Amino acid sequence: MSLKSLFAATALLLFSGSVMAQSATDANPAAEHSTEKKESKFKAFADQHLNLSGYLQTGFEWNQINDPETSFYVKRARVSLTGNFLKEKFDYRLQVDMAGSPKICDLYIRYMPFDELNFEIGQFKIPFSYENENCGPTTVEFIEYSYITTYLARNNGMYDGIAATGRDLGFQIYGDLVNRDGESIIKYNVGVFNGAGINCKDNNSAKDFIARLIVRPFKGFAVTGSYMYAKTYHLERDMNSPRWSVGALYESRHWVARSEFAQADFDDNITNAFYVLGGYNFEQPWSVYARYEFINDEVRFMDRERFGLGTAYKPFKFLRLQFNLSYEKLNDFPKEYRHNFGANLMVTAMF
Repeated sequence: MSLKSLFAATALLLFSGSVMAQSATDANPAAEHSTEKKESKFKAFADQHLNLSGYLQTGFEWNQINDPETSFYVKRARVSLTGNFLKEKFDYRLQVDMAGSPKICDLYIRYMPFDELNFEIGQFKIPFSYENENCGPTTVEFIEYSYITTYLARNNGMYDGIAATGRDLGFQIYGDLVNRDGESIIKYNVGVFNGAGINCKDNNSAKDFIARLIVRPFKGFAVTGSYMYAKTYHLERDMNSPRWSVGALYESRHWVARSEFAQADFDDNITNAFYVLGGYNFEQPWSVYARYEFINDEVRFMDRERFGLGTAYKPFKFLRLQFNLSYEKLNDFPKEYRHNFGANLMVTAMF
């Protein structure tokens, strides 16, 4: 049989099957109703238990001390599966990042019996500092996180060898206390974590203990504090690395202001980090921001300051554009490389 004849025969069989199926449905309305009912049940199940979402962040940056100075990049490409069950008392999240080497970012289950007491187990953002957990990549004001979040909340392993996107494997309890006018005045987190990073077992017998408290005395304003007891296995030895942070924030319809200070003791190397930022949200989908920050330590392993200006434009619900200008003074670099200027343009597409 020729190829042309085979295609014709296949098309005829498909057409005949379609006609027969349609005839059967027309002849049996009950079967059609049953099929629609099953589809409706499946859709209701999927809407509650299988919600798929994600985002892509890509852009172009110029950085004076980079080699090469300019580059296109893909920063994040994440897909999430979420859902809830048992009357929303339980929920789960699976988030995978496809940028670079694919990795699981979040994988947790939460049990939420009361507003005041909830339980979470798995892999998720650690509750150290305010910015790390409460300012997600699609909403944070600047393209690059602050020094506190980057170096002390374990997004970069410069100090303790753990570059874990601010996450860890562990268990925590959390909740909201003292409700006033529908808003929680006090939020707390208390957790125990491996302290070894994501997607791996612990590498020593010690565990990290983290506690955080957020108090909102009046609408729009909050103060926050967190503490982490940590003993990290790094450079073939256990290294004490406790740290603490304090901060304050204010948010209104147009204005945003936030500041945090953190200190860490990396095996007797005291490290301080601080940032303060402010911004204004226009009625149109434009926002503008400014930030100043520094980080330094006793052995001058890192001694830096950074000034940043940024703008964000969100014309649609699922699209956000950000542009940042920065000047960084790198006191821990040789003199000829201490002054670093940069520009960064990033596009975030969400679904």
